[in-house]
Amino acid sequence: MRQATNAIGICGMIPLMDSLRRTRSIYFFSLAAIGVITAWLFNGLAVMRGEDYLKAWFGTSVDWVLSADLLIVAIAGSSFMIIEGRRLGMRRIWLYLVLAGITAMAFVFPLFLAMRERALARLEAASGKIETFHLDNRRIDVLVPADLGPDTPVLVMHDGKGLLVYKKLTWNGQNWQIPEAISSGRVKAPGRTPLVVGVFIDETKGRFNELAPEDILARHPEFWTQIDEVLLPADRTFRGNDYQDFLASRLLPSIAEKYGIELDRNRTAIGGASMGGLATLYALGRHPEVWGAGLAVSTHWPLGGEVMASELAAALPIGDGQLIWQDCGTLDVDAPYLPVQLKFVEALEKRGLKRDVDFAASVFAGTGHNENWWAARVHLPINWWLNR
Repeated sequence: MRQATNAIGICGMIPLMDSLRRTRSIYFFSLAAIGVITAWLFNGLAVMRGEDYLKAWFGTSVDWVLSADLLIVAIAGSSFMIIEGRRLGMRRIWLYLVLAGITAMAFVFPLFLAMRERALARLEAASGKIETFHLDNRRIDVLVPADLGPDTPVLVMHDGKGLLVYKKLTWNGQNWQIPEAISSGRVKAPGRTPLVVGVFIDETKGRFNELAPEDILARHPEFWTQIDEVLLPADRTFRGNDYQDFLASRLLPSIAEKYGIELDRNRTAIGGASMGGLATLYALGRHPEVWGAGLAVSTHWPLGGEVMASELAAALPIGDGQLIWQDCGTLDVDAPYLPVQLKFVEALEKRGLKRDVDFAASVFAGTGHNENWWAARVHLPINWWLNR
């Protein structure tokens, strides 16, 4: 099994981020050095020459413009240092304000920004490290938590190319910001931090073909007419079952062996957004022995509509403790999702599942359909699963 994974080492995300943090901190330290040197140099000259600060600051209209400009920037910068410092848990923020009073804001603010980069680097390191390997010629990214152990929960997620990959390397400059959610404390793990697995879709086989619920599409070929022409796959070969079986029978055992995890259904979840939301709900019915929870975000209900919702609900096992998270937004692509989500909830309740016990169904008004929106709430489904 270990040979089959063909590990290729640590992914570039964490080293790249460390390198960027280091470069940025050096840059800000350099600005701080210039700021303190120029402040002391010109202050010294002004004192030796007996120059009048008040007259220089407020002598003409130009002086007033520059003075007001500096004062407003200083107030905004001080506010940012206090708010951001508290958010990141930086200590003795008041010292920066004292230093600004006896030196210069041109020294203190870049100094704060440099120290902020170091604080962010520490927080990111606390969330774990990201590794990459290939299994059956498919790329797998793994966020390995710092507190990895045999009882570490496992969360497998679809669409790996927008999940743990550094933002500047993703197709749209966005990702789910899961390391940030963990390092900031938004993800509240009662025991161990979850190991998060990002599974890349085989682009040669087609995203739609792998993520669409195969058995349901086979029964309803008319669903193909509901797909936007731009998104229509090149062929209609169903690969959803092969993909689901790969996750349950190949990927999870490989993850368990590679990271020394003792798999437990109650600590194993699957998640995704859009078509990945459909694939998540489909996985719960296809492999209920593997997945203890499904976290479906912005599920793409227009594919199949109420029929898809009804058949996915009908395929779910009842009374075996599976947890289901379902949500949607109200903007852009998410706009038509809510009516079908309500039908899905109705179908779950008819089968005897209890809201807020067996499943959660949330609506995030004013949010849309991209990784930035999902990143803002990614901790909610993860916490809901981990803290049941």
